[in-house]
Amino acid sequence: MAPPIFTISTARQKFFDLFEAVTAHRGRKIFITSRGAASRAVLVGEDYLSGLEDAAKKLRDIQSGNARPASDFKLVGSGHIPGEVTDPLADTRAEQRALWDKKLASLGK
Repeated sequence: MAPPIFTISTARQKFFDLFEAVTAHRGRKIFITSRGAASRAVLVGEDYLSGLEDAAKKLRDIQSGNARPASDFKLVGSGHIPGEVTDPLADTRAEQRALWDKKLASLGK
């Protein structure tokens, strides 16, 4: 879907509605033109603009070689557990096994 295009006069009349449109939907753009002018203006939400500026800065840093090195990536589940690991369910399993043995013994009478 192409972004809507408004003339300055129409945009002035619908400014509140246009403001609501760009702030309610991240990334929503509204182009504003002027009769006789070759260039256009774009109305976007502040959070979207900030995100674009941050992305542009990161790209410039990468291109210039000033990017911060990426932190060490760890896949979920590949964690390191220091020290001895005990079975957290050992007590529960022992209790259940004792109950099961008791039940079997009562059935065997």
